[in-house]
Amino acid sequence: MERLAFNLPGDYSINPVRGMPSGGLGTAVDVLRWGVTVLFIAISITSLFFLIWGGIQWITSGGDKQKIEAARNRLVYALIGLIIAFLAFFIINTIGDFLGVKLLGITVPR
Repeated sequence: MERLAFNLPGDYSINPVRGMPSGGLGTAVDVLRWGVTVLFIAISITSLFFLIWGGIQWITSGGDKQKIEAARNRLVYALIGLIIAFLAFFIINTIGDFLGVKLLGITVPR
């Protein structure tokens, strides 16, 4: 149903405004899908930023044990965060495939 219109007796017809959203549950699902997609991208970019920061911190530590330990912890936590984000992505996609619903706006090529 691309356009919704009804005819009145005679030569009159009332057409909807072009570009008007359909409303209802469709838009709520679209907003949720957009929010989850943006959140996933933000988490991925943040984790990659912390990986780079930890690597630079390790390189510039100058052999200091405490600085190396802090850099190592930052790298480990960034990797754990990235792994959790990707696992959440694949779990959400698997549940969506099982239920027959596309839950995320990102698709994985197969």
